[in-house]
Amino acid sequence: MKELINKFKKLDQTKRIVILFITISFVFIGGFSIYNGISGNYQNRNTAQVTQIKETKEKNTKKNKVEKQENKEDTNTQQEESTQQEESTNKEENTTQEDKTKKDDSSKQETKNEPSKSTNQSTASSTTKSTESTHQSSNSHQSSNTTAENNNNVTSNTTQNQNDNKITVSVQVIGMGDTMMASTMNVDKNSNVLSVLKELALKNNKEVAGSDYYISGIGGLYEKQHGPMSGWMYSVNDVTPMKAAIKYNLNDGDSVVWYYVNYD
Repeated sequence: MKELINKFKKLDQTKRIVILFITISFVFIGGFSIYNGISGNYQNRNTAQVTQIKETKEKNTKKNKVEKQENKEDTNTQQEESTQQEESTNKEENTTQEDKTKKDDSSKQETKNEPSKSTNQSTASSTTKSTESTHQSSNSHQSSNTTAENNNNVTSNTTQNQNDNKITVSVQVIGMGDTMMASTMNVDKNSNVLSVLKELALKNNKEVAGSDYYISGIGGLYEKQHGPMSGWMYSVNDVTPMKAAIKYNLNDGDSVVWYYVNYD
């Protein structure tokens, strides 16, 4: 041991480090293998394979049992359906036979009663024909009356619906102190001041200039044409709203006036 220690001391520093690293690695590997052997982490491959084979066999046996049960259930359901079909066919055959016997009996009775019926039918046919003619004439009159009433009801309902969706407003356009156009109009509900102005101008072949939110001219009379502050304004029921004309919805009976202001 002393000789080995002396030899180790005589070696270079690099060789010493390499020898120490190798010995430490061997000690670590040996200790780790001993620990795993003691704790029982290793397991033989043969035993693992055996356990896997057993598990697969058990799974296959369970699947086979389930398939056999399903096949038995299918056969039972098929047998039940076949028996039900046979019973239904037998019932139908019995009902058809009973109907045939009833028809034969009724035909025999009819042959017996034919001579007496022929006389009764001749008298009854004459009376039924007369009553049928009277019923047909009365029904024809009633049908014509009902159709006329229905047509009248439809027209009245349509006119009522149209009137319910309409309102009446008066519109007047005053420029430079003179009335340019005016009318009392029957317009759609929720019409606004701008739409009513455009409809009135269209009837009078006049032009409305500007945008939806600002009117710059009506019938050839424009803003700033008669002064720097001249232009168009509107009022509803003698009140000047502070909103765009397209935003003001009208009600039944409203009075709208467009007027030109601040002219020289």
